[in-house]
Amino acid sequence: MARSKEKLCFVDRDSIRSSGRFRSHIVVFLLLGPTGFAQTATITGTVADVYGETLANATIQATNLATKATFRTQSSATGAYALPQLPRGTYTLFVNVPGMVGYRQQGIVLSADQTMHLDVRVLDSVNLNTLGDGREQNATRQVLHPTPAGPTPRTADGKPDLSGMWYAPRTIDFGPTEPLPWVQALMKERAENQLKDWPLTRCLPLGVTLFASRDFYRVIQTPTHFFILSENDVPNYRQFFLDGRSHPKNLDPTWMGHSVGKWEGDTLVVDTVGFNDKTWNPDMSSPTEKMHVTERFRRPDLGHLEIELTIVDPGAYAKPWTIKRISDLAPDEEVQEFICTENNRDVEHMVGK
Repeated sequence: MARSKEKLCFVDRDSIRSSGRFRSHIVVFLLLGPTGFAQTATITGTVADVYGETLANATIQATNLATKATFRTQSSATGAYALPQLPRGTYTLFVNVPGMVGYRQQGIVLSADQTMHLDVRVLDSVNLNTLGDGREQNATRQVLHPTPAGPTPRTADGKPDLSGMWYAPRTIDFGPTEPLPWVQALMKERAENQLKDWPLTRCLPLGVTLFASRDFYRVIQTPTHFFILSENDVPNYRQFFLDGRSHPKNLDPTWMGHSVGKWEGDTLVVDTVGFNDKTWNPDMSSPTEKMHVTERFRRPDLGHLEIELTIVDPGAYAKPWTIKRISDLAPDEEVQEFICTENNRDVEHMVGK
């Protein structure tokens, strides 16, 4: 196997920094009158792994549930972070560490003039964090890459041509979610067990919402079909039907569901239904058979592919959940062979607690 198994990570475009110095960037400003911010609060803490090793250059994002205002900062060389001047309200905190699992905490209630101390512990994903199987390998693939400049390529019928070889996408907006209580309990259980039941550990599919999120992938586009070939997924392909057909009336639940697509202007909109409940979602939860996924693919220029994924699952979430990702063109790469069941040494190490 040419490339080792990959960790899931969520990396924001703004998280790539060359310096370890502490920086704070407020990306959404609330204008609260001529006196500026009023009645604000602060969240501070330290970002570390489960062994207590502090993590620099983690991206910390707090989103106000009522206003949708988002505030970001980065952890310092010592893992410390601070989010000052947060208007009072209820927040979701999300932490990105390149090469590791995204951390989220919901329902953080801040009152005026409050300082909340919140230490964050971030999990490694399926990797063992050993030589050749470490988080740094994945982090290098989840960063900004130089891409060729140029306009959006188009097919003979004038549609944007999304074909090409692409790096694993960076998640630029993980989106707020409202998981139902049983989903919150499942996520907590999996975190405490250090993700020992991660599907790829046993060579099982991750599912549509995580497909091609960890490694290189190739897009092949025809007038009637759309294929994604992914190096490190089981199965290693997806297919969308673009020939105008509808979903079958009686769908048996499957790992990857049934996908049909159509063009809305320059955006390819893909509708997928017919899931089982055995896969995982990006927040380490699992879907129900009620899940309905809508993906929107756009190629704004030659070097980038934008993907917006919306999950509607009334059996698991109170509201729709939208994730935004961007992939960089990887013209010098190819999809390599990956046989998950060959020489699989993961299972014996995924013991949890």
